[in-house]
Amino acid sequence: MRRILYSLIISFSFVGCGNEGDPTTINSQCFVNSPIENFEWLKEKKENFEKLMNSVRVDIYQYTYNDEPVFLINDCVNCADAISLVYNCSGDVICEFGGIEGKNTCPDFNDKTTDKKLIWRNYNEVIVDKDIYDNTTTDNYEIIGATIKDHILSITISSNGCSGTTWGVNLIDAGEILESTPPQRVLKIQLTNKEACNAIVEKEIQYDISELKESKFNTLVLNLSGWNKTITYNY
Repeated sequence: MRRILYSLIISFSFVGCGNEGDPTTINSQCFVNSPIENFEWLKEKKENFEKLMNSVRVDIYQYTYNDEPVFLINDCVNCADAISLVYNCSGDVICEFGGIEGKNTCPDFNDKTTDKKLIWRNYNEVIVDKDIYDNTTTDNYEIIGATIKDHILSITISSNGCSGTTWGVNLIDAGEILESTPPQRVLKIQLTNKEACNAIVEKEIQYDISELKESKFNTLVLNLSGWNKTITYNY
């Protein structure tokens, strides 16, 4: 009887020590540096969006939600009644927003999400968002020129790559006005570069920055991270 009882205890011990299905293990596997490259389902979606040839604007954002990385995909930016879907790292839809019915299946999403990052889009744009600004790194490129004419800010960057045609380059504004005369704004360039070549590539990107104007002034000073000259925007 003792031998049978001892065998049962050993069996239960092995069952309890297994980590199959352990949420901690699953959670740790979801935190990766390059989710589009590491998660096949997300990579496939991005490649399908690239085939649209910019006929519609697409955004893919990463957040932390309930202590796990999640991915919000808007496959028709600024489209009426578009639906944005939130996926977990396995590619399962966990939230839906928008549509004709105005869906919101995760009403706590805005309150509980942190670490917002734009990880891919098929167009370049000025983004005013403090969270994205704070989470944007600037160590994968060098700014070699910045000029402004009328409302167009032209920035030339260099980085390793093949041609630069697949780069995603966005201008990120911190969403804060520094009180001075004239007022100032702080910005970063966000470069998404997956090109595997080691050639040094230069690329010029132009942005319409008219949305950054301050109505009470006709001059704005732009402080661009990585560029040691101030940029004066007169309007």
